[in-house]
Amino acid sequence: MVLVQFRVTVPDVERFRAACEKWYPTFEQDGARNQQVWNSEASPNEVTTLTEWESHDQMMESSERWGDPFQEDAGTVGLEWETRIWHRVL
Repeated sequence: MVLVQFRVTVPDVERFRAACEKWYPTFEQDGARNQQVWNSEASPNEVTTLTEWESHDQMMESSERWGDPFQEDAGTVGLEWETRIWHRVL
């Protein structure tokens, strides 16, 4: 299992939240678990998502299939995203 973290600074947090709410059932069908969205106290437009997947490959397949339409809904097309893949140590 991997924990996938995406981080991006968005122009509209509510639009991003609504897109996540819309798309999370689709991502869940692809295998996503425990999907969460957080925003920074210091910079409220900076958001991060945390999602568990069986593998990095599983997440990539879902991202390739649904990433563009998600970003259209979220208002993040053309923004720079940071992606981190975490592996459980303990």
